Amino acid sequence: MRSSVLVLLSLALVAVAPAHAQEESEECTVGQLEMASSSSSTASTNGRTDSSAMPTTRAAVTEPRPAVSVSPATEAESFVQDRIEKDGLHVVHFWAPWCSNSRNELGNGWAGLVADNPNVTFTFVTVWNDDKSGTATLNDYNLPGRVVEVTQPDLGPSDEEANRRYSFLGLPVTWIPSTWIFHSNGELAFAMNYGEMEMETVQRLLDATSADW
Repeated sequence: MRSSVLVLLSLALVAVAPAHAQEESEECTVGQLEMASSSSSTASTNGRTDSSAMPTTRAAVTEPRPAVSVSPATEAESFVQDRIEKDGLHVVHFWAPWCSNSRNELGNGWAGLVADNPNVTFTFVTVWNDDKSGTATLNDYNLPGRVVEVTQPDLGPSDEEANRRYSFLGLPVTWIPSTWIFHSNGELAFAMNYGEMEMETVQRLLDATSADW
């Protein structure tokens, strides 16, 4: 019952999403990359943890998990899979430094959302960015240091769309920015694969996911 209601809520949100979100986000799916001239740094300037400092060995799974449809194919997937199976709620956010919609969303409240939800984990997955970390850009938006950034590699140069990975943990990633919310058992509650989201909407979904049904 809970899963059915959450899916219906998610579909309803997509149905009422503002039309401009789709128009603005198109450049982040089919547009030409606007890579920054300066190289992205994986070092943290405010205590943020990047993937190089995190364990990447996948923990043994003794029973089927809803989020596991295939074995993790990359270190980023392995790390996220381990994380979402732990107690609590988990947000996984897909973005790229060159994507204007991702940057707009970062400037519209992510830092405050993270600060307001200390018991939720936040993992930002940098995609379609020539295997370069996005930590330096995240630091520009003053995200709390407990936000973890991991980088999902592509199969070749990211500006060639055929090289990009369009799935993560066997689930589709067809748009950026996209935001997923998981239960503590690795169950996917919401997947907002629609571009920019209002932080108030993300907060409502977190509240719904954590509600005592």
